[in-house]
Amino acid sequence: MQDILFVAYGSGHVRMVVPVAKALVAQGLARPRVLGLTTAAPVVRAAGLDLLQFKDFIRPGDEPALSHGRRLLAGMPGPVDDPEESAAYLGLCYAELEREKGAAQASQRYAKDGRQAFLPLQSLRRIVAEVAPCLVVATNSPRAERAAIEAARALGLPSVCLVDLFCIDEVQWIGRPDYADQICVLNSAVKQFLLSAGRTDSQVSVTGNPAFDALSEVRHVRGGQTLRQVRGWTGRRVLLWPTQVEPAFHPFNGCPGDTSLPQRALAEVVRWVQQRDDCVLCVRPRAGEAPPALPADPRIVLMGQDVPLPDLLHAVDMVVTLNSTVGLEGHLIGARLVQVLGSVFDDAMPLARFGIADAATQLAGLSSVLDRCVPMARGRGHGAGSMATTKVVDVIRKFL
Repeated sequence: MQDILFVAYGSGHVRMVVPVAKALVAQGLARPRVLGLTTAAPVVRAAGLDLLQFKDFIRPGDEPALSHGRRLLAGMPGPVDDPEESAAYLGLCYAELEREKGAAQASQRYAKDGRQAFLPLQSLRRIVAEVAPCLVVATNSPRAERAAIEAARALGLPSVCLVDLFCIDEVQWIGRPDYADQICVLNSAVKQFLLSAGRTDSQVSVTGNPAFDALSEVRHVRGGQTLRQVRGWTGRRVLLWPTQVEPAFHPFNGCPGDTSLPQRALAEVVRWVQQRDDCVLCVRPRAGEAPPALPADPRIVLMGQDVPLPDLLHAVDMVVTLNSTVGLEGHLIGARLVQVLGSVFDDAMPLARFGIADAATQLAGLSSVLDRCVPMARGRGHGAGSMATTKVVDVIRKFL
């Protein structure tokens, strides 16, 4: 059985990879081996997949690089789950940066950008060559994942890139015709964006994002139906506001943000709902976050983490958000979506431009947009669970 090398870091990126890798195992198509970066490692282990890490590829002569890694690790805040892996990752990447830029410039780059300064092409070439897969599959992250696809090209191996959202920043390299043999994207609008950047129609496949397949599972559909019945929401229009924060400055470009925007937007949605007897607003704080102050009104409901998010998304009719991915998740299973503009992250989450939001509006126009959009019926969503996983597997089959 042929090996396929997957490369992904944690959070939503490894959740894109895991269902695809498990499907390949279940169908006996290939043996997936997953280079799990940072917080991806425990997720890969829990899925029962073959986990690879940077520390597995340390060679004689790497001691100077490991010394760099241990030095950088000592300067990182908080506990580290796997110091050996962190030292290997940081050390190999930093040593490569130093070889490329020189000691002084490497130090300056790392001090300014941290791990964002890394593009470990030689390290990934080492890993890909040693694994010797028939195919490399990586997500759209700009460091080791990008380097893995570049390494595959240099070694004459085919590659597939899984794009999680809109490819706004990553288009700089993913838009190149010679970057990866196939690109798997969220929807047709993202495909058109990549075609306009220089990709060809045959190179870009609209698959959806496998990380979101679980949203459509029957248990969540039924959970949403039960939630509406238990809460007495039958016949009412239910809105969801997932809480979020707005930074004082954009973390990368320094653009000033309006830290009061989330609170003011929530207050406007509360005011709008309180004027309508047929509407309910659910406010869902993020895990570990203190709930916002809300009026004592039976139509304004605080929803805790004890209610599974997929169940809640099947129960509501609309999500209102600045740029939370909860809005995208709701859209994928049929909820309507309104985006409030004015965040420093607007450019990174163009939800209306890419066919996700039903409307995008500045805060001053939110009331009239809600008047127009709240009566809209839920959409059909995007199909049964595992649809995106199946489509990505179909793309991979072409290389086996």
